[in-house]
Amino acid sequence: MRLYFLCAIDAEASVARLLYEYDASSCKTWQTIFQTNARTPPRMAREFPGRVPGEDGTLIAYRGRRPGARASGVTVFVNGLSNENFQLVRLADEGVARGRCALEFDFRGHGCSENPRDYALVSAKAFAKDAWACVDEFCSRSGVERERDVDLVSYSYGTQVALEMIRCRPAVIRCHVSLLGTPERILDGLVGRRGADVVVSIAKRVVGLKATSAVVGASLRFAATFPRFVWALSRVLGYLKSSYAAFAPFFAHLSRLDAECWVHCVVDGHENGAMDVLKDANRTWYCGMIEGDCDFAAPRRVVRSWERYCDFFVILPGVAHDGLRSHGDEIAALVRDVFERAEASKASSSNM
Repeated sequence: MRLYFLCAIDAEASVARLLYEYDASSCKTWQTIFQTNARTPPRMAREFPGRVPGEDGTLIAYRGRRPGARASGVTVFVNGLSNENFQLVRLADEGVARGRCALEFDFRGHGCSENPRDYALVSAKAFAKDAWACVDEFCSRSGVERERDVDLVSYSYGTQVALEMIRCRPAVIRCHVSLLGTPERILDGLVGRRGADVVVSIAKRVVGLKATSAVVGASLRFAATFPRFVWALSRVLGYLKSSYAAFAPFFAHLSRLDAECWVHCVVDGHENGAMDVLKDANRTWYCGMIEGDCDFAAPRRVVRSWERYCDFFVILPGVAHDGLRSHGDEIAALVRDVFERAEASKASSSNM
């Protein structure tokens, strides 16, 4: 059975006609059939058609999928800095196949979401509020219960965002799986702790964030214009292990990425963190961390220090920051293992 509902949305610069389709044999989903938005390129808007206003009115794009009437809970996929959701799509597809609702969203300034209207709200804490706004709207529209059955899968800087989501609503979280992510300062692994302090200090106090954003914007345009050169250089430096074809969507997205938003994210990720959420001795959610021993996101000694706070922890040999593309099968199998352990842990707790 298929039912179609046509509606119109007018949100300042955004005008969209949306087709809501209910297919009882598969999923509920939003499909955009027409979109014009001065702040969101149409080619991106067709990918994530759902829109939710953030705290400052910025429209946050998401895609929610419900696999039939008996869906069990929601899994939220939280991207990393500079990314739209291409690296997590496979895991989202697997979640839907297992009977879980899947929700993917783009940070403001990334992918299909609008550029920030207030750059003071560019932080992991603000992104966490955006994510919950998407979850709330999706669950309300699709009739999904989310009490104590929300899973989070995060990548890179998204781990800080996911932990801030947990800080907001710890009681509803069942499991968090961090992939190649860091709950601590995000630059230390790249240039060292002191080097990171110097870089951020120069950007903020000497050059200024606006001028730094202009430099970053030029760099993003260069990478989007000459992706094969940047990919090859990154391979030589050991930052990437995947083929060009596997990582090409990343470079395509750079032409959409808002440079000023990126700079504010880096400053936030350097100056703040969410280790206190991870260290909480009274947490009730299951924690899994999957890291790579060639990842520049954090020094290995720092990564090892997180193991004591996790229920499941592994460092994969030969895996860099693009491990979801270069070692996708291995990581997907580990994610399934974490979810199975989380379910067993939940069942064991319920029987006590």
